[in-house]
Amino acid sequence: MSDFPAHPYPWQLSEWQQLVQQIAAQKLPHAMMIAGPKGIGKRHLADALAQLLLCQSPIEGTPCSKCRGCELNKAQTHPDLVWLEPEEEGKAIKVDQVRELTESLSKTAQQGGYKVVIIEPAEAMNGNSANALLKSLEEPAANTLLILITHSPSSVLPTIRSRCQMRKFPMPRSEQVLHWLSPLLVGSNAKAETLLVAARGAPLGALSLLQGDALEHREQVLQQFVRLSLGQISAIELAAQWHSGDVHGFIEWFLGLLHSIARWRVGTEDLQMEQAPVEWRDRLSNLNLPLLHRYIEKILLSKRQLLSGANPNKQLLLEELLLDWGALLRASTNRAMASGH
Repeated sequence: MSDFPAHPYPWQLSEWQQLVQQIAAQKLPHAMMIAGPKGIGKRHLADALAQLLLCQSPIEGTPCSKCRGCELNKAQTHPDLVWLEPEEEGKAIKVDQVRELTESLSKTAQQGGYKVVIIEPAEAMNGNSANALLKSLEEPAANTLLILITHSPSSVLPTIRSRCQMRKFPMPRSEQVLHWLSPLLVGSNAKAETLLVAARGAPLGALSLLQGDALEHREQVLQQFVRLSLGQISAIELAAQWHSGDVHGFIEWFLGLLHSIARWRVGTEDLQMEQAPVEWRDRLSNLNLPLLHRYIEKILLSKRQLLSGANPNKQLLLEELLLDWGALLRASTNRAMASGH
């Protein structure tokens, strides 16, 4: 849990006011899916909503901080708030975890108010665990809210998605994030704009880059990928360097970079690509968009396989993805030459 009380971030205020109005009108759904890019504070918003619902005497859409419910939340021991997450980061949410959850939902709230369940990430539920959750979604208990957090709603089973009220959060506007981020960097040599570009616009991702050597590592990975694209290092060499690291984190980073490239190729302004080496942008200028989109789909499939609990050989997985990237560049160049561009 985050600090108590958890206040929504500035870019969440409009959606937050709608939620507060729903609570006041007693029109809150029994299940809600909070969807959006990674690093924009979806978990924080879910936390803030849980704290408000479990407060026994809220004041104008804010927890009172004094009641029994607030005291329990401060101590992170509220019995009516359940977080359901993979037992190991990057692994699947197991069916036994969901069965244990559904059993607890059949019991009355210990504090006599709401019961709140936060499932994150929802896409980590495989077919069995998702099916085990269906009964709770189809026959919800009174005064119960299930909040499903997802970075990729399309990766969640349609039977689950269709039973949740969808709340989609886009990447916040850069000027709004910079206004929030800049005061947090007082005393740091880092520039808010540099952090935001490195985090592909994600505010919490930008903030996390201040920890340790995260920013330097991110820059090093990008430079290595640029070298791969320019033929200065082989896919086999690079996979050998990367496989011992955080492969899940790499996949997330790579998807973000590919989406940046796709936006840039269709003429959309993208800070990361604007700051990229000119030689690399020239290499990507003939990139075939249909081939790129098919490649992104392949990366998404690899991500889903990792989330499902599959345990592939990480070096071989990276080798295949990086070799395919080289093949994509060559095919794009050949198509451009054949069409006379």
